[in-house]
Amino acid sequence: MTDDRQLNSSEKLDILIDQVGLLTEGLTEIKPLIQQQTETSQKQAEMIGELAKSVKQQRQSIDRLADVVEATNKSQSEAIKQLVGIVNKLIQERA
Repeated sequence: MTDDRQLNSSEKLDILIDQVGLLTEGLTEIKPLIQQQTETSQKQAEMIGELAKSVKQQRQSIDRLADVVEATNKSQSEAIKQLVGIVNKLIQERA
């Protein structure tokens, strides 16, 4: 009976060694994938930063454009008012 227990212990130890070997191989294969994922994440973070900067610049450009359009609208509105005044004076002079 002692031999059976030793054999079982020996078999169990062999199985454990095999399992640890498989785990080590798996971890060895996973490590480069994790490194690659880390590099990809870093590149994505950089691209997001650049995109955020670009969006900020576009927002500033849009704000400037909105200011120009607003100023143009005011100028056109004033010019139209002046033209209406001139037309009204001409109509009154002819009447």
